[in-house]
This record gives sequence, C-alpha cells and structure tokens, in this order.
Amino acid sequence: MMGIIVLLQIFLVLFLSSFHKVEGGLFFRKRVYVELFNDLGLNVTVHCKSGDGDLGSHFIESPNGFYQFNFKPNFFGTTDYYCNFQWPNNFHWFDIYVYERDHPECTDCYWKIRADGVCRLNYETKQYDICYPWNSD
Repeated sequence: MMGIIVLLQIFLVLFLSSFHKVEGGLFFRKRVYVELFNDLGLNVTVHCKSGDGDLGSHFIESPNGFYQFNFKPNFFGTTDYYCNFQWPNNFHWFDIYVYERDHPECTDCYWKIRADGVCRLNYETKQYDICYPWNSD
C-alpha cells in the first residue's frame, strides 16, 4: 500500500512539473504587453481596467501617440482587460484583452484606435487587419 502512495506522489509531481515547463502552461504565464496607438487624428483619453486593478486614465496625443501596459494572466486563465476611449463627442469601450480570445497568439498585442473600433496587428500579414467594432452599451 505504501508503495502505491509513493508512486502516486511521484506521478503527481512529474505531471504537475510538466505543466510548469510548457510556455503558457498551468503554472507559468508569459507576460502580456499591450500597446494602444492613436490612429484617430484626434487626442484621446483611455482608461483601462481588469477585475484585479484599475490602470487609471491616460491621455494619448495625436498623431502617433500611444499608451502601453503589461500584466501576467492569472492562474485560472480568466484575465480580461477592458478600456474605454473618449474623444470629443465620443465615448466607446472595448475588451482589449480577453484570455480566451487572445491567448496564446497575443503576447505582444498592438492595437490601433480608430473611429469605428479597434484593429489588432496581424503577425501573418503585418497589417492591422484583425478589427472589431466597439462594444455595444
């Protein structure tokens, strides 16, 4: 009986350590970098939050201004960040990082803020052609 318990403990240690070595596995989460580029032609204020924290408001100048932040996705793979964007006569929001949608291909997430929504850099085409409309209210 003692031998079976020892074998189960060894199996459990090997099983769990195998997750640790896999990038993005159970115990290791690669840091995610998010950059938001102002492609509006107007100054914009951005305010990003997650369930774990509030990053505050930041002013992004036009042209070519940007705001960046980084984080490690949580253990459970439920990390989400949403941002609201405000410029004259406009207020919009978007889920800028959703673990289920963006992991694992988006560890360096480059977004362009546009009047009709946001577009993420597509590493295959080298274009900002992964576009989403603003979230509805």
